[in-house]
Amino acid sequence: MQIPAEAAEIEPGHAYTWRISFPDLPADPGSRRPASYNQAAHLAAACSAQLADQPPPFGLAIACTFELTGPVDLPALEAALMHLVHRHEVLRTCCRRTARSVSIHVRTPEEAHLERVDAGPRLSRVATRAHLHELLQLVDPATGPLMVAGAIVREGSTTVHVVYDHLVADVISAPITVADLARTYEDLTHGRRPDPTPAGSYIDFAREERTHNLALRAQDEQLQHWREFLTHGGDHLPAFPLDLGVPPDHVYPPVNRTRTLLPGPLTDQLETACRTSGGSLLTGLLAATAASVREEGGPDIYRALMPINRRGRNRYSRSIGWFINALPLAIPAPRRASLATRLALARAGYEPARQQADVHSVRAQQLLRRADATSDAHRPASFFSYLDFRTTPGAEHPSTRTATVHVWSPACNGSFLWFHRNHSGLHLNSLHADTPLARQTTDSLAHRLVRNLLSFSE
Repeated sequence: MQIPAEAAEIEPGHAYTWRISFPDLPADPGSRRPASYNQAAHLAAACSAQLADQPPPFGLAIACTFELTGPVDLPALEAALMHLVHRHEVLRTCCRRTARSVSIHVRTPEEAHLERVDAGPRLSRVATRAHLHELLQLVDPATGPLMVAGAIVREGSTTVHVVYDHLVADVISAPITVADLARTYEDLTHGRRPDPTPAGSYIDFAREERTHNLALRAQDEQLQHWREFLTHGGDHLPAFPLDLGVPPDHVYPPVNRTRTLLPGPLTDQLETACRTSGGSLLTGLLAATAASVREEGGPDIYRALMPINRRGRNRYSRSIGWFINALPLAIPAPRRASLATRLALARAGYEPARQQADVHSVRAQQLLRRADATSDAHRPASFFSYLDFRTTPGAEHPSTRTATVHVWSPACNGSFLWFHRNHSGLHLNSLHADTPLARQTTDSLAHRLVRNLLSFSE
């Protein structure tokens, strides 16, 4: 499940916190690496907000929480954490201030050290949730750390948290982390040697991604889909299509909520109905979202950015990092149409975007936009995400069945929609600005979504 940290159910126990530290020495020039497109944009927004003494809108920390059964072996857990850092090069990333921006350096495995802090007893669920919240606030893209870990230890079980700044991880990194850590801990406590093979490096992926995208030119046919998408927005990315009561130059504290849209059997029923009519659960969800937005007073065409996983089935398939690109979606919402027609329109809006997944959204905007790219920093973005946690990398490990993912942001001025499916059903995690109208709008949209999804499954 992807749930707010405030909704985590963590039994009381004794709290520990770990940080990864590196020698405070001048960075070796040979350790410098180019930031990925995602990282560069994330760092620019963070540094700009820091200079203005404001929280960055949509700056995200990502956490995973899972359980270890039985009395914990703390040295083995610490060894498993270090093994994770050794396997995934991006977790040894450090950011250093330069005269103009921030430079990224990668430290060697031998330079990484784990620092344990005894945080004392946490005697209530309110206190254990506060421990998780403290961890989420520790990570920072511009100053570090970029990764922290924590645990709530009891006699018969332990709750483990791993928290990343978005600079080094995406939501799919969470189940990968859970499976990797749990498997390594099991090996160490049973006298087996953990897999020493390094995971495919996100740093290498970022270099390959840049090499491909730097060859693009504004006039290339491959950018036609992006060209049309930005034209409709007046060279801006699309704003959230419903009124949230948020002025474009203000940020607010965020509200993070998770709702179950459909239980497992009804989700299966919806998927069957969509497949029978020539679609899939994803295209059904896109069609239902477009229809719901229009019925709530939005436009006839739902435009949004949709994250897509770029790991593929190659050496990066089980790697931690920010392997996400954003697809430009435009989904029509006819006022009267059959399910088959709605699904066909959703598929016609999704497929052309998916076929250009290797055109990075940041590079496309650099080449095509006449508007200042930073002018979108305070616009309430339109964002649609869908993940099936039953099939993500790491889903095969038993620990992921009860694990949770948490996203946290210090500020917000729009609304993010993270749809996700697991064995219990279809759920929506939303993060939106804390205004009365945003609460009302998001609640009404969620209720409308349920009604439309149910009507699709009949």
